[in-house]
Amino acid sequence: MTGPAPVGAAGRPPAAEPPAPPTGPRTDPHAPAGPAAPAHPPAPGSTGRAPGADGPGGPPPARVLVVGVGAGRAAGEQEVGALVLAALAEAGLSPQAVARISTLESRTEHPAIRRAARMLGVPVVGHSAAELAAVRVPHPSRTAELAVGTPSVAEAAALLDAPGGELVVPKRKSAAATVAVARRAAPGADAAPDPDAAELPSPGPPASGSRAPGPPAPGSRAPG
Repeated sequence: MTGPAPVGAAGRPPAAEPPAPPTGPRTDPHAPAGPAAPAHPPAPGSTGRAPGADGPGGPPPARVLVVGVGAGRAAGEQEVGALVLAALAEAGLSPQAVARISTLESRTEHPAIRRAARMLGVPVVGHSAAELAAVRVPHPSRTAELAVGTPSVAEAAALLDAPGGELVVPKRKSAAATVAVARRAAPGADAAPDPDAAELPSPGPPASGSRAPGPPAPGSRAPG
């Protein structure tokens, strides 16, 4: 047998407290679930992607490096290429930034140098011993001077083809090869033409809608 309900001060049973109203927005239990809103929406004008999310799809670096190479006749076919890649990696430089390989003119057909040039996709240029000997370098070699007529091949060749530039990798040696890397000076308003520009692909046909040059005016001379 149950006892009587408690009586309040007024002699009436206390009323039950109503449930607290929900604090969040009301949702329809039958509505389809949608994507959750981001906790921190991107700022206006941004893509909302983290830096570098696009991956390695940017333009290649400018070809501003010249690799000077000295190679003895005993240099193995892969020796120069391996030494070049090691020198670039040591300095944090990209092989795609190399514009050319420069060397002594008697070594331009050396198999190891040719293989390195094919690996980098660049031309090989040669200079006489007298031209290289006229270049001031930080690490001249009396042995090289007696052997080939110039106290430096790698450093001198790199600097010779990077006029106004700087030596960014001093000479590095392997068993029978030496390499050095120079960076060309930034082009300015009065900069000399890029010596490798002539080796770039020729421009294609004129764009649609453009007019071909007409015949020269009477009395004018063709460029000579």
